[in-house]
Amino acid sequence: MEDVFMWLNQPLFQDSFIRIWMAAAVGTGFVLAMILILVLIRKRKKKEKAKLDEKDPITEKPDPLPILELANLQGIGNREEQQDAFGISRMEHLEEDGLLAVLCDGMGGMAEGGMIAAETAAEMVGMFPWENDSTVADWIRQRSGRVYQQFRGHGGTTLVAALLRGKFLSFWCVGDSDLFLLRDGKLYALNVRQEYKNDLVLRALEGTFPVEEAFFDPQAGALSEYIGKEDVRCDYTYIPFPLQPEDVLLLCSDGVSDTLTLRQIRETMALSPQACCDKLEEEILAAGKPNQDNYTAIVLKYHGKGEGE
Repeated sequence: MEDVFMWLNQPLFQDSFIRIWMAAAVGTGFVLAMILILVLIRKRKKKEKAKLDEKDPITEKPDPLPILELANLQGIGNREEQQDAFGISRMEHLEEDGLLAVLCDGMGGMAEGGMIAAETAAEMVGMFPWENDSTVADWIRQRSGRVYQQFRGHGGTTLVAALLRGKFLSFWCVGDSDLFLLRDGKLYALNVRQEYKNDLVLRALEGTFPVEEAFFDPQAGALSEYIGKEDVRCDYTYIPFPLQPEDVLLLCSDGVSDTLTLRQIRETMALSPQACCDKLEEEILAAGKPNQDNYTAIVLKYHGKGEGE
């Protein structure tokens, strides 16, 4: 042991005052310090990981979705003027009053179709909210009568209006603008187009003439009902239609539905409302119809209310 102490007490270098034991002590202290630092770093990492685990996004409650999402689209197509019009009630009144969306397609080739469409949409949104849904069909008939008095049947517009109140849908339709529902990946037409072709088909089914003749009649695509007739027949819901969470509604003019296939419409409605509108326009422009009509769409996605609401 005495030999060990003598060795430790020798100079580290020749003529140096630093002894071997001093260098060994410093080295040992350095190693211990490094070990301590590593231990502290590992503890700190464990604490940070524990905090991250507490904020794991997989276990966090996601932000609630809004009850309703909406978006809209409008383009002039290859026409000289825009004769479509639309209006939407104020979103901040959704909980209290519901939401009204209105779309009108002014009749091309008739006097002031765009003006009639714009005034009809504005008037309907302006009178909302109303006390009783049963008064709306009467208002539509009165509106049609006023337009008739002014233009004597030579000016008019279609109309499709959807009211979402709570989890229920009510709608009113005149003419050939469409209201589609996407539910569980399946597409449904909620209204029947009021075209002369459909009247001919009903007559053909009674045996008056072959059914195929109804589709080749030169007047088959003409409107049988429109706002601007002296006495108009409105298609509407007598009982509000219950919606299911994730239902999607599309209100559109025939510039959309006559250009695209039902498959294209179904696939675009599966997207978010804004993405749906963007895709609809992309598909319409890609179709490249030389006589492309004005096109307008309103997309509504109902998420439903969360638990406890």
